[in-house]
This record gives sequence, C-alpha cells and structure tokens, in this order.
Amino acid sequence: MHIRNLLLLMLLGLSPSLGYAITCSVSNVQSVNFSTVNPLVTATPTTSMTFSYSCTRGVLDTLVGGVTLCFNIGASTNTNQVTTRAMANTGTPAGTLSYQLYQNTGGTVWGSQYVAGTTPVMANLGSLAIGVPTGGSLTVYGTLSTPQTTATPGSYTDNFSAATAVVTSNTALLIPPGTCGSTVISNFAFSVLATVAKQCTLTTNGNINLGSVSATAVNTASSNTLSVDCTNSTPYTIGLVPSNSSTTGAGVMSGTAPNKDTVPYQLRSTSGINGVIWGSSAANSIAGTGSGSATTYTVYATAASANYTPGSYSDTVTVNVTY
Repeated sequence: MHIRNLLLLMLLGLSPSLGYAITCSVSNVQSVNFSTVNPLVTATPTTSMTFSYSCTRGVLDTLVGGVTLCFNIGASTNTNQVTTRAMANTGTPAGTLSYQLYQNTGGTVWGSQYVAGTTPVMANLGSLAIGVPTGGSLTVYGTLSTPQTTATPGSYTDNFSAATAVVTSNTALLIPPGTCGSTVISNFAFSVLATVAKQCTLTTNGNINLGSVSATAVNTASSNTLSVDCTNSTPYTIGLVPSNSSTTGAGVMSGTAPNKDTVPYQLRSTSGINGVIWGSSAANSIAGTGSGSATTYTVYATAASANYTPGSYSDTVTVNVTY
C-alpha cells in the first residue's frame, strides 16, 4: 500500500499542468478613413488607424515564458485578395477604388497567416505576471492608389469582419515563439472608407489674340482652347462671362488710357461670324459629362469692325465651370 502511494505521487510530479490559456482583448478599433479624395490627382492620399491590445495570464496558468500574438488582416471583400484590395461604391453607378493596408510606412503589406505569400503583424509578449495586463498598440497604414480616373462620385467601403481580422496566439514555457499559433483569441473587425466628391479642374491654354489689324478690317476672328476634367459621370456646364457681365458672350475690349474707345466682340463655340454664341445662360453655355479625362474646347472670338482709335484693346473673360 505504501509503494502504491509513492508511485502515484511520482506520476503526479512528472505531469505538471501545461495549460497556457491567456485572455486577450483589442480596443479602440476604428475605421481606416481616407475621408474625401480626388481620384483625378497624382498625389497619394494616406491615412492610418491605431488600436490597442492587452493580454492577461490567469491565476492557474503555468505559463512562464512568453506569448506571440499574430494580427491577421485577410482578403478584401471586393477583390478576394490581400495583395490587391479595393473599396466598392455603396451607391450607383457601381465602381471600385483601389487601396492597400500596410504594416509600416515602408510599404510591407499587412496580410494574414491564412493567406499564402502574405505576412501578419507579430507581437511578442514576455512572461506575463498573473492578473497583470500586458499589451501595446499597433497602427494600420492605408494608401490610396491615384490617379483612378474612372472612379465615380460616391461613398466607398471595404469591410473586414471578425472572421478576416483575427488575432491568434502561440505560447511557450521559455521564450515567445517565432511562429503564429492556431488559437484565435480575439478579433479587430473594421472598415475602410473613402468619399469621392464631384470634382472638376479647368485649364486655360492662353489668351485669344486678334492680332494687329487695319481700321478697315471686318469680322476679325481668332481662337484658343480650354480644357475641363471632371470626375467620371459628373455633368457640368461651361459658361463664358465677359467683364461687362453679358450673359450672351457679347463683350467689349477697352482701349489703353487715355483711349476711351471700346471694341465689341462676340464669343462663340464654333468658328465663323455666324458661329454658335457662347455665353453663360442655360441656353448658350456648353454642357458635358465627365469621363475622368480632360476634354478640350475651342473658344472663338469675332470682332465685326476695327474702325476705332488705333491702340491696344483687351478684355477679361471669366470661365465658370458648374457641376
């Protein structure tokens, strides 16, 4: 009987508890929000989101070495890939906006242990004291690809659920392991957001110069171009307003002081003395729809007569793009 008890005690002594269970939580998880972006420019919009994590060792836990946490961000819901991620327009027309999430500002893509060829973020925790929370913080860096000229105005989103943004743990008796574990202990579900607002840019390509003409010249004409670039599917109108505020594009060029003569001229959207008038009213402005690429328009100016005091004449025309 005495021998049996001794053997039992020896067996118990050779089988210590190997329960490495820990409790971890993630807090302050927010959206990765690019806010309002212009898909027509070449500048690269960036943003970031920082969250916190904390782990606690239980009273009965015999863990004395360390913990390795792996923070996994899986595939985009709109591309089913990690290396190529995209937000989708929540309205109409449908469309996507390409972006990427990184582990750092150096450009390492934030991936997942469950997706081959990608890497999660690993955080090593040392030996956890019983009942004392130990943790830190991590930052997700977002970069939007530009230009994306086909993007239509709207609200864009991509969602990472509790199934695709997960935290796994791996524990050891001596030091934190160098690999991810299979135990899912938490998640940090979040969304990626951006808004594409209606945008238009205007480029004028110089003045319209009627040149030097004799006082007997009639129907003098010249032209130049301007370009309008609006976001895809955005309707716009272009109105031309001479300095006299004429809504029909009928302006006057003023002479250089002390010359007080003025030379009438007419703005047109097609060439010739009988070309289509280009003004600023709904009836005579030019309408278009953006494609994400610049559209070039020619502005014609005609002066019916040059029978005025010799000298230099000029006027300023305001170009209004409404969208």
